Amino acid sequence: MRKVPLLLPAACALLLAAATSQAKRAVSLMPSYTEIIFELGAGPELVGVSGFCDWPPGAREKEKVGDYLRPNLEKIYSLKPDIVFAGVWKGSSVAQDLRNAGIKVVELPEERRVDDIFRTIDLIAAELGRKKEAAALVKKMKAGLKGGPSGPRRPSVYLEVDEGGWTAGGFSFLSDAIGKAGGKNIFAGEKKSYFQASWEVVVRKDPDAVILLSGSAADFGRRPLAAGLRAVKTRRVFTELDRDAFSRPGPRLTAEIKKLKAW
Repeated sequence: MRKVPLLLPAACALLLAAATSQAKRAVSLMPSYTEIIFELGAGPELVGVSGFCDWPPGAREKEKVGDYLRPNLEKIYSLKPDIVFAGVWKGSSVAQDLRNAGIKVVELPEERRVDDIFRTIDLIAAELGRKKEAAALVKKMKAGLKGGPSGPRRPSVYLEVDEGGWTAGGFSFLSDAIGKAGGKNIFAGEKKSYFQASWEVVVRKDPDAVILLSGSAADFGRRPLAAGLRAVKTRRVFTELDRDAFSRPGPRLTAEIKKLKAW
């Protein structure tokens, strides 16, 4: 009987550890956050995601809570989450509205460089008790970025994120992604994340290579004066990237960067 009191502290410690390691009920309002959470092995803890969260396949089975800019607050509240991961949106009251309802919200700053994705991974992992998994994921992604471009010169690159000339400026992680692939974004000097570029300016800059996330190389070549661009003449109009994997600041980005390293 004397041994029983000695066992009590150990038993209490085990119970406390089990309680603190219990899965949290999480909601993700961004596709990139959802991908990160699944990569950390915390997919089962997700009880709700935005309508744009479609990867990995398991994300499609989660309850949808609407647009990440205008989520369905009543739906989120009904899911009784312990934590909601949201972006920092100027002029948006979403985070405060959720906090007013007694829900913990973690606002994650915009990723302006590829390395900022590692910061996002660490912040999410810290909230979900997945620091070890985060370290392994970051290590894997950094390994995928090793190795420079095959050529001695950094080609100038025009990235078209969407139709109508939507492109990335110097404040977008995609501009840095182009740099990691050995190229140089022709709009890296623009102090913006995304904006609508003038076609005349693109023609004047005459990029060495073009990355299209929508549309075909054939259609691009039929644009006014496009036939005279270096990228078109040398057939360096890239359309093979996975649009979502490249445009989301998440775990799949490094594999897409690797595809571009053979400029």
